[in-house]
Amino acid sequence: MPDRTAIQSLILESVQMLAEDFELNALKAPNPQTALYGGDGSLDSMALVNLIADIEEALAEKFDASIALADEKAMSAKNSPYRNVASLTDAVIERMPS
Repeated sequence: MPDRTAIQSLILESVQMLAEDFELNALKAPNPQTALYGGDGSLDSMALVNLIADIEEALAEKFDASIALADEKAMSAKNSPYRNVASLTDAVIERMPS
């Protein structure tokens, strides 16, 4: 299983590419605390769906891991896993196959 640093790097890369595609200046230089969705986040629901799809695809290509980031657990969580890069990293790690 890839380590936290590798997963977080993949997510940061995906956020940067999405920021370019959607012209979101606030996300062009993301870090682990960068807000993504809700509250202070820069993503609307359509951009979030795109980011999730991009991350799932990148995980499959780079780590041969098929995971779903948009599941009932994520949607009903008290603290959204989509709120920032660090929480999204945690969500990916939690769902990675052993």
